[in-house]
Amino acid sequence: MARNKVKKNKKLEKKMAKKLMLFDILGDECAACQEPYDKKSKEHVQTWRVIVREQEKIVRLYCPPCWDNANKMIKEIENDLRIQHEKGSEGSDKG
Repeated sequence: MARNKVKKNKKLEKKMAKKLMLFDILGDECAACQEPYDKKSKEHVQTWRVIVREQEKIVRLYCPPCWDNANKMIKEIENDLRIQHEKGSEGSDKG
């Protein structure tokens, strides 16, 4: 059992090391609006969104307004698609 725990800890350490390396390529502005990101600001650290694409080794930052706008757009698109799907289903029911 102790051996499994050591293996598990080593895997977790490797994962954390990978993530920390990606943190080094963290930008200094919002990827959408280029608002400056202050790494020393507690508010920025707590409110900005960090998106990590490990395979591509890409790290993107988004300020709260841009993140909110993106989520609103996604919800609108999902809603539009749902409505289109429902209308399509109604049309095929009549035939």
